[in-house]
Amino acid sequence: MGCFVPQLPPPPKPHIENWQRTETSAETRLADWQACGGHKSGNFAMDSKNSIEGEDVLQAYKRQSAEHQRCLIRKGYRYSGHCSTVYMKSMPACGAP
Repeated sequence: MGCFVPQLPPPPKPHIENWQRTETSAETRLADWQACGGHKSGNFAMDSKNSIEGEDVLQAYKRQSAEHQRCLIRKGYRYSGHCSTVYMKSMPACGAP
C-alpha cells in the first residue's frame, strides 16, 4: 500500500501583491511598502507603539491599516484585491475616505 499525502492549498500571497503601480520594480514597491509602514515580508501588521490612548486593538489595526493604504495611494499605487466584504468596502483601498 502507498501512503496518502494530502494536497495542501498554496499559502496566501503577501498583501503587497495586491498593490500595483505601472513600471515599478519589485524592489521599489517593497521600499515604498516599508516606507508606508508595511513589513519587509510584504504583509501589514499593527504597531502597538502607534496606538492611541483609549483605542481598542481592532480600532488601532483599522486606523493603522487605513493610514498604510492612504500612503500607498499617495505614492500612486492602486489596489487590485477584493473589495467584496463590508470591512474592505470601508477601507481606502476600496474607495472609502
